[in-house]
Amino acid sequence: MTRVVTVIGMALLGLVVLVGCGSDIEPGRTLGEASKVQGLTVATAEASLLAGAEMFVGTVESSARGMITSRIDGRVKRIGVSEGQSVAQGALLVTIEDNVAGDRLAEAEGAQQAAEARASLANKTFERYQNLFSQQAVTPQEMDRVSAELEMARQQLRSAEASVSAARTAASYSRVVAPYAGRVVRKEVREGSTVMPGTPLVVLDRAGKLQVRAEIGDAWASKIQTGQSLSVELPALEKRLAAKVAEVLPASDPRSRSFQIVLDLPEDAEIRAGLYARVYVGQPEVPTVLVPRSALVQRGQLYGVFVVDEQNTLRYRLVRPGRVHDDKIELLAGLSPGMRYVTAGVDQAVNGAVLED
Repeated sequence: MTRVVTVIGMALLGLVVLVGCGSDIEPGRTLGEASKVQGLTVATAEASLLAGAEMFVGTVESSARGMITSRIDGRVKRIGVSEGQSVAQGALLVTIEDNVAGDRLAEAEGAQQAAEARASLANKTFERYQNLFSQQAVTPQEMDRVSAELEMARQQLRSAEASVSAARTAASYSRVVAPYAGRVVRKEVREGSTVMPGTPLVVLDRAGKLQVRAEIGDAWASKIQTGQSLSVELPALEKRLAAKVAEVLPASDPRSRSFQIVLDLPEDAEIRAGLYARVYVGQPEVPTVLVPRSALVQRGQLYGVFVVDEQNTLRYRLVRPGRVHDDKIELLAGLSPGMRYVTAGVDQAVNGAVLED
C-alpha cells in the first residue's frame, strides 16, 4: 500500500512541474525560432545543352626551344638576363672570361704582322730582280728563286690572316648572344661557374607561336585530324581558348595507350611556356546545369550552393563543380533543374534561415 501511494505522489509532482514550465512560454511562440534573411537574389536552375568532352592533360611549349651552350673554356663572368625575360636577337646573354682566347688572338695578330713584313720584303725583292732580269744582270735560276720566295711569303700571309680570323671568332665566343628573339626559360649556370665547350648556359624559347602538347587516349586516334579545332583551358590564367591541331604524332605509347597531338595557340601576351593545360575532345551535346560563379560557396575542399525549399528555407547543399564557361560554372552533381538557389548575396545566407521577400 505504501509503495502505491509513493508512485501516485511522484506522478502528481511531475504534473505540477510540467504545468509550471508551460506557463513560462507565451501563447503563439515556440522555442528556437529560425532566423530570417532578405535581400538575396534567387534563380531557378535550368538544363543547358553543352558539348560534352573528355579532358586530357597538356603543357604549353614554344614552337622552337633552343639550348644555348658555351663554345670555349672559361669562367662565367656575368649573366645579363633573368628567367622569363624577353630578349631581342643579338642581345647579350652571358659573358665568359677567357684569357686563353685573348692570348691566342694577340699571338695570331703578331704572326700576321710578321708575315706582312716578309711579304712586303719579298715583293720588293722580286721587283728589283725583275728589273735586273730585264737587263740580263741575273740568271733565270736566281729569278725563279726570288719568285718562289715571294709566293711562299704570300702563302704565309694568307695563313696568318686566317689564324687571326679564327682567333677573333674564338674570342667573340666569350660574348654569348641570343641567336633569335625569344624568352629566357631557364638559366643553367651561375656567375663564377667554370664552363667548357658544350656546357649548357641558357634555355631560350623563340618568340611568337606557342603550342600545347598533350597525350590523348588512343581511342581518339582516328577521330582527331590536322586542322581540327579543340578547346584548351589554361587554369592558371582562367582562360579557355580554341586551338587548331597542328600535328598528330602517329606513334602510340603502348604503356599509356596514348598518342601525342600538338595544337597552335592564338597569340596572347599572358600565355607563357610551361603552363599547365587541359585539352577537351568533344562529344555529343549533353544537358547540364550552369550557375554563376557568385552562387558557389567554398568551405575547405568542398563546394556548395544555398537552395531554397518549398517553405522558403535556405539549405546548404554540396555540389561537384566541373568546367568553367566564361562567368559560369558547370555543376556535375548536387543541383537539379527546377531547384531554386541563391545566385547573389551568399555571404548573408545561413543554413536553416527563412528567406523573406
